[in-house]
Amino acid sequence: MKPRRLHLLALAALLGLTVSAAAAPAAAPTGDAKKLADRYALTKARIHDLLGARLHPEALPATALPNPFYKQTFTGDSTPNPGASTATELAPQPDAADLSDIDTLAKYAATLKLSGYLVLAGQPHVAINQTICKVGDVVTVGPKDHPIFLHIEDLTPQEVTLRLNQTTFVLSLRKGAAPSTGGTPNN
Repeated sequence: MKPRRLHLLALAALLGLTVSAAAAPAAAPTGDAKKLADRYALTKARIHDLLGARLHPEALPATALPNPFYKQTFTGDSTPNPGASTATELAPQPDAADLSDIDTLAKYAATLKLSGYLVLAGQPHVAINQTICKVGDVVTVGPKDHPIFLHIEDLTPQEVTLRLNQTTFVLSLRKGAAPSTGGTPNN
């Protein structure tokens, strides 16, 4: 070997020993480095707490969950029937089955508050449930989750004619007068 290469080899070995000797004491953690590592461990734990459920979600339960938009109804007693299926217990139950459109019209027409009759711009209007309506308008009645739409068919100073599907019902605007059960299909 040439002396120059020998010198370079010796210099490289000496430099390697110096670097490894200097790096050995730096590998032992000092107080500041340990505090820094602990702080990052807390940060990693917080990230895991916040995103852990998102990254690794829990499985849904095998049983059906109740629909939060419907009230749960029970049959007479305070405990649900264990023999019945959960789907039928959680479904909304109507008050009573309506036999026909005229029964539905009569039921909901009785709940309307008729306040008065007025003429605006030459067109007759009636105040129903504190809302001014005219012929052709729709009055919404019933529960919010299953509304029923009654159409105003005719309007005179004495009476209001409401329509549901093809059935009409006449309400009197005069106090004390009984409503007429028109009940005839409007063809």
